[in-house]
Amino acid sequence: MTTFNANAPASIQLGNGAQFWVYLSPQNDTAKMITTWKVTFSQGNWSDSISSEDPTKQIQTPNLSGIFDIQVELLSGSTGTWRAIPAQQGSTNQIGCNSNCSSMVGIVADSTNPAPGAINAQFWTTWDALCSRA
Repeated sequence: MTTFNANAPASIQLGNGAQFWVYLSPQNDTAKMITTWKVTFSQGNWSDSISSEDPTKQIQTPNLSGIFDIQVELLSGSTGTWRAIPAQQGSTNQIGCNSNCSSMVGIVADSTNPAPGAINAQFWTTWDALCSRA
């Protein structure tokens, strides 16, 4: 296993299954605009989530690799319900990751000055962002 520092509070140890993390873009003051979010990764019977409750969480799959489905959601303050946000052009609701790699999902707010109650965002994916040589 190889350890990489991905400018995150913790190091990423690669190997033994795909790994995932979430990045909040500094663009458009995303961290201030988007306060409650959740990204769910799934493949077959396996799923796990990273959320605003533990934003530096890194998911390690149980020796899985390949294509994973993802759902990125925001909690709407006005209605109190979760709503899915769309992928930016070039990304989809799937992400690929080899068993010796780590992939990430980035969330970015659409604007620094949204209409009241109309905070919107999009997400993008980076497949196999970090990989070990093993």
